[in-house]
Amino acid sequence: MTPRTENNSSWELDQLHRDEITVAMNWVVRTCQEIVRDYSHKVFWVPAGTPTGTAPTTAHLINSARTDVLNKLQRQVSGAEAIISYAEEERAKRKR
Repeated sequence: MTPRTENNSSWELDQLHRDEITVAMNWVVRTCQEIVRDYSHKVFWVPAGTPTGTAPTTAHLINSARTDVLNKLQRQVSGAEAIISYAEEERAKRKR
């Protein structure tokens, strides 16, 4: 997050929030693209380390789902949510 100064105008803070939210969402989209590129075949998820012609075990699927997809997405989504929440809090403070 960019540090705020007390003398920022309302417009400047709104612009700063828009920029921060846009950057955060771009990272969410990039992460989705990386996951699709690295862990899919014809838009279907392919768990990493699955030997060709074999079915992965349930334990392997669980581990791969978390490692390859869910953890990466959760980090980016959590970061974006934090930025959006902070912007909402600042906007609410200004409206009081």
